[in-house]
Amino acid sequence: MRVLFVCRMFDRVAGGVERMAVVVMNALSQRGHDVSLFTWDAKSAQAFYPMRDAVRWHRLNMGDPMRPASPALRLARLRRFRELASSSRPDAVVAFQHGPFLFAAAGAMGNGIPVILSERNAPDRLDHTRAGRHRGAMFQSMRLAAAIAVQFPGYIDRYPPYLRHRIVVVPNPVERAEAFASPGAEKPQRTLLFVGRLSYQKNVGALLRAFARLADTFPTWRLRLVGEGEERAHLDALAGDLGIGGRVTLAGTTADVATEYCDADLFCLPSRWEGFPNALAEAMAHGLPAVGYQECAGVNELIVPGRNGALAGGNGDPGTLADALATLMSDDDARSRLGGEARRLADAYEPGRIIDAWESLLHRVAHA
Repeated sequence: MRVLFVCRMFDRVAGGVERMAVVVMNALSQRGHDVSLFTWDAKSAQAFYPMRDAVRWHRLNMGDPMRPASPALRLARLRRFRELASSSRPDAVVAFQHGPFLFAAAGAMGNGIPVILSERNAPDRLDHTRAGRHRGAMFQSMRLAAAIAVQFPGYIDRYPPYLRHRIVVVPNPVERAEAFASPGAEKPQRTLLFVGRLSYQKNVGALLRAFARLADTFPTWRLRLVGEGEERAHLDALAGDLGIGGRVTLAGTTADVATEYCDADLFCLPSRWEGFPNALAEAMAHGLPAVGYQECAGVNELIVPGRNGALAGGNGDPGTLADALATLMSDDDARSRLGGEARRLADAYEPGRIIDAWESLLHRVAHA
């Protein structure tokens, strides 16, 4: 089967969207499918995550993908995509996120190529972003999709009834860990870990404020933030303002995130919303108990209080987050027990079964 993936930008981006696209493309290619990728990147772009040589990458090389395009540039990009689709004749197109989906749907219109929208966030993101002003139009545009892939069954009812028959649940795969954390072991210093983009969505400021409330009570704990993003400078300054600058490390990105998980004692993802929170799932698969907000979509799908972590009340309150963190920071035995149960998460999201689900979806839309 010939499958064309469409994403906005790959050039050195260490994001969850890019990572999952690469994981799925590599796996389908390895199973013998003819896989290609179309992005808005410049010709010199390089992927952060390694792609198989068999995956052909079509870099649009027209304008800056980080800047709004003029109407003329949008039209030129669309023509280029239509030329590619007409010449390569994919059996299906998979567009990651809504913007690339609209582009791909317009480019494939009239040529009989089905387009799958792979949503990477829960619809809840519309409650937190300016895109929510266009909620009705966004949902209506999804009628153009041959199928809509979402990551948890709980998301289906958050879409309008007229879209639900198009929705298919395809979670993200979670690799089994080769080494594990020891969150309950005696240590002279303990680490509270965050992994993710330093962005508005991840709401790391709430974690800093929560940790500041706990710093004096838990003097052996340190907070480690792994990732980059537009809020780095703000978060660095905030840590200083809160008087915890010496207890917080902004570590940047790393190619060896498994070591970060194994060296930590507790994981926290304070996001406002998620889709399938990859870092949270991976941390749990490495044996880390986790804390997040009860009303954060995605986080509340993976963390089961009392079984593999704790959920703070509401969404965004540093006080409730501090209370949930303190419960586990103060109890070595609980972290050990919950971490052991968290390792079982990988059983539900075994990569082979997830790629089977992608293959089934692709065959279905291609032969509809």
